[in-house]
Amino acid sequence: MPLRAAGGVLVAAFALAAAATAAPRDTASLLATYAPIESSYRVDWRPSSIDPFLKAADLERQRNGVWQVVKQSPGPAALAHGGSTLRLDTRGCTPALDPDSCYSRARQGPANLYGRVWVAPTPSAGIATVLQYWFFYPLDDWRNSPTKPTLWHMHEGDWEEVSVALDAAGKPVEVAASQHNLGVTRRWALVPKSGTHPHVYVALGSHANYFRPGLHRIPQEFSGLPVPEPDHTSTQVTRAPAVTDISDGTAPWLSFAGSWGDGSFVLLGTTAGSIYAHLRVGDSPIGPAQHDIWRDPLLAFRSWPADDGH
Repeated sequence: MPLRAAGGVLVAAFALAAAATAAPRDTASLLATYAPIESSYRVDWRPSSIDPFLKAADLERQRNGVWQVVKQSPGPAALAHGGSTLRLDTRGCTPALDPDSCYSRARQGPANLYGRVWVAPTPSAGIATVLQYWFFYPLDDWRNSPTKPTLWHMHEGDWEEVSVALDAAGKPVEVAASQHNLGVTRRWALVPKSGTHPHVYVALGSHANYFRPGLHRIPQEFSGLPVPEPDHTSTQVTRAPAVTDISDGTAPWLSFAGSWGDGSFVLLGTTAGSIYAHLRVGDSPIGPAQHDIWRDPLLAFRSWPADDGH
């Protein structure tokens, strides 16, 4: 499920300028040192490169209420400076009509994260540098039960994020992990780790990031759903994804202000698996550089609630 977008109109050029804050020379090495390890269900999507998703998608523009194809299988460069009237749409599929069989796992690449090093103009609350790791999933397909769901929340193009905060000496002090519309923070000493790598447990379908496996109740203010619902996490598969360094902010797709899918839907069904109703509840997520926490990476550490591990 998507992170909260910036309030008002976030100008892509301004967001990208924020990425250009002076950063260490060897950003790739720094990002590799603290890259998250993730555990998830074997049947779920893995975080991957955007390239297979784009190959299977159409870039569309809405005119007079009708979506028209601008370009089939757009490359990352084709997204540069694309406005909010554009969207990406997985060709031939929509969660509203076919939530399972239409979406092929071939539309994801090898496990991959997009990493960014951001240096605070003025250190705040002991934080001088933030390492952001952006997870891309071709499909969000949260369900209220892993085996017999009766409620789904689905959308194409899911972006999630984990941040590691470093102090002025370059030592890690805190981690922020996205969960639905917000996220939580935890002190570095209390974060599960493998060496220097924080360990997150990814919820089935929603891809929310937790610091422990098991069942989690989603606060309604996080999920936007009408009733409290569960997130399920697992240790079936553990991965150490590669990191693509986007610290310089020049990747052309970062300036794309459109949606990464054809909409967000809530579906109702039966325990037998049949769906009898669907409701569009909004647009698909926007990309990393269109979010508040890209413009101000300290925002996650200032405003997301603390999770002390109890």
